[in-house]
Amino acid sequence: MPHFVIEYSANLEPDIGLRAIVDAVHKSAVDSGLFKIGGIRVRTLRHEIYKIADGNPEHAFLHVRANILEGRSVEDRERLGQTTLAAVDALLAAARERRGIALSVEVSEIGHNMSFKKNSLHAQLGKGGAA
Repeated sequence: MPHFVIEYSANLEPDIGLRAIVDAVHKSAVDSGLFKIGGIRVRTLRHEIYKIADGNPEHAFLHVRANILEGRSVEDRERLGQTTLAAVDALLAAARERRGIALSVEVSEIGHNMSFKKNSLHAQLGKGGAA
């Protein structure tokens, strides 16, 4: 944990640099100081079928969902959401000139008793693996 899922409408892909957005979301998570590097995951999810606002096919969306384990303060969660939003927003400036884009970030908490995982990355990173 955390897991960041960047959902976006397929029509947005030609106008944005997905790798740069993934990198910006990852940097936001690292810079927050809230998470161990070995637990951070950032991935994308492209949506082919969607309808936005009035149905204009030029409209687009990008939504970042941050699933984090419970226990962080409201202030920390708000800061994470705001810094992630600002980082992604800066990368969408040119695309916004061409089309309407709905950008959102959601920070959701998952209870410790509802998160099941095995992760050997922490041990690998402790051996001098790349961060």
